[in-house]
Amino acid sequence: MIKDGGCYMLNREDNELLARVEGDAPMGELMRRYWMPVLLSSDVESDGAPRRVRILGGDYVVFRDSEGEVGVLDEACPHRGASLALARNENCALQCLYHGWRVDRTGKIVETPSEPADSTFKDKIRHVGYPVREAGGMIWSYFGPPEVEPRFPDFEWTGRKPEEIYTIRVAQRCNWAQALEGAIDAAHSNFLHNDLARRLAAGGDYTGGGGLLNLQLIDGAPKLEVQNLPYGFQYAALRDAIEEGRPKKYVRTTQFVAPSWALFSAPPGWVFSQVFVPVDDYNTVFYFIHARDDGNVIDEPYRAKILEWSGVGELDNEFHMDFHVGNMWRQDRDSMDRGKRGDGFSFSGMTGNQVEDLGIQESMGPIYDRTREHLGTSDLAIIRMRRLMLDAARRHERGEPPLGQDKEFDYGEIRAGERLLDIGEPWQEHVGNRGEIREGVARG
Repeated sequence: MIKDGGCYMLNREDNELLARVEGDAPMGELMRRYWMPVLLSSDVESDGAPRRVRILGGDYVVFRDSEGEVGVLDEACPHRGASLALARNENCALQCLYHGWRVDRTGKIVETPSEPADSTFKDKIRHVGYPVREAGGMIWSYFGPPEVEPRFPDFEWTGRKPEEIYTIRVAQRCNWAQALEGAIDAAHSNFLHNDLARRLAAGGDYTGGGGLLNLQLIDGAPKLEVQNLPYGFQYAALRDAIEEGRPKKYVRTTQFVAPSWALFSAPPGWVFSQVFVPVDDYNTVFYFIHARDDGNVIDEPYRAKILEWSGVGELDNEFHMDFHVGNMWRQDRDSMDRGKRGDGFSFSGMTGNQVEDLGIQESMGPIYDRTREHLGTSDLAIIRMRRLMLDAARRHERGEPPLGQDKEFDYGEIRAGERLLDIGEPWQEHVGNRGEIREGVARG
């Protein structure tokens, strides 16, 4: 990291280290040491079609066997390398179409019908299978060394019932870091998401209902304060506000949890989490988890409302929308014309918050050249994330534990929040991580 006239930027070596995850790239080796979401639980059914997934440059197959248990295996059959995504899924195993070899969810070779009947060959080999967990409506797996498998990230929403969770998922044609950077960027909401802000100001609804998000309208240049924590950091975006004629501070916090999670404030009764799973150097799958924390269910009409708010439309088998540079991310320039304002006016010309984020992040290129940027005070959280992850990758190369894995903390206590506070009142006592809040103080 170098400093130039008050602005911070990455040099080319650091930019490559941050973005690259394939093969033996140090960042990829680091990220394989964490549990990763691979699919939604609803994506696979017992004895149904296996699903091919690509994560951190590796190709895998995910399936649910006859007993309802999920397996995550290397995609290539251990015999001759044919894709197990084409295999038959029956009798608690995948059967390769090429020579009939059968592999169970753990990677055990249960049958090699192309070998002699008395052959013990299958007992001498094993396919590569990975640890699997289902939680929060998602299938998770761990792709690192088995002897150092980390504890599972049991966020407060991972134990919720399926009817209490709704997850938006979409693939992005850009690397994981620039996608994550959008989620920890407090200042862009006033501009890129101006359409949502205007709707809130006019008394319109918002996913989850309630909350103080409309206060972001009043100050487009928030002051950021960042605090390192065992799992990453939290930061507060502080904005000037007025309540009943008195000056106040609107505070909204965001949590960065290594390696690629962002948790931000939600309206009462809700918890919001986002994660950016690297597919390879140039692609990312984004998950936005909306979860109730009050025991209420998210009914189908409201799920449709969340989807509409996101703007995410129909997806192909790799979770991409028909939305890319070739069609200019379907931006509607006519709707951006203030002279044609009416009810159809749009600041961005794109529909939905996630669509706006995706379009902007992809427009920067598959791997954004950070050597050309000029960051300011509103970018402190982005600077901090880069520093932490670059340092973590280098430390891991030296044999040191990954960020957060040598520390004691409770994933279930990590939460962001928002508050309207008196001038000078310390935000950490009211809207910080639950584990940082004093007993008896209202939690965000």
